[in-house]
Amino acid sequence: MAFRHKYALVAAGSVGKTLIARLPAKSRQIGPVVGLSYRVASRIANSLRAGRAVRGLADLDRNEIILFHAPPDQIRALLHLCFASPLNWQGRTIIFCDCEPPSGALAQLHALGVFTAMARSFGVPAFAIIQGGPHALPTARRIVRDASLRPLEIASGGADMFSAAVTLATAALTPLIDRTAYLLRCAGLRDGDSIKVTEILFEQTVRGYARSGRQSWLWHIGAPSREQLEAELCALDSNLAPLFQSLLLLGFETFDKHPEIASSLRHSRNC
Repeated sequence: MAFRHKYALVAAGSVGKTLIARLPAKSRQIGPVVGLSYRVASRIANSLRAGRAVRGLADLDRNEIILFHAPPDQIRALLHLCFASPLNWQGRTIIFCDCEPPSGALAQLHALGVFTAMARSFGVPAFAIIQGGPHALPTARRIVRDASLRPLEIASGGADMFSAAVTLATAALTPLIDRTAYLLRCAGLRDGDSIKVTEILFEQTVRGYARSGRQSWLWHIGAPSREQLEAELCALDSNLAPLFQSLLLLGFETFDKHPEIASSLRHSRNC
């Protein structure tokens, strides 16, 4: 009996950097490969060392599950190719791998009877997030696990919130790390020491939260010194002081602690 491949692939761009490239025994899992042109499809198949290039979506007729990847500047063109194809889409499953389809395109696919899900890495080793309809999610989950990653399921409508969390913990946090090292240098520490101490402080904070959650907050039980906080606030320049003040107030409000100090700090800046 001839081996039937698990997946077809519709793709553009650098597929070798996606979780598709992590699938084991790719040559036996991926069958037909479609690109914006036959030449592109051949390049993708060669780069993956998997699948075989075909000239159009009509060659996917025997494949119920289709992996899809395209960079933002090519995704609409590749989706247009799908919509222009005479392929019967009813009952097929498309898994968008490491790419974000436009919401309008998802609605069109669903109207054609396609089940969809998304699976993508997000910069944390060993994890990938998945999101989609109940029929397609098990397939997305299996693909992620086959790629030796742990799937994290995102609730419907939660993708932007998840992205905001990642941004907060990465791009939004980096300036705070930089300012911490800067203050240590201003206090007299050498460059190397300021960076090392900054690293230790942030790592200890994260480890403490992983162990104890909210109770790891420095002032969960004992209140800080109002005078000391005001002195620290006055030591900062006009750019950093408002951020420092806002972060402190965020802590008092988030953990619902020490309202009297929060009230004093909220009106403080008389240096």
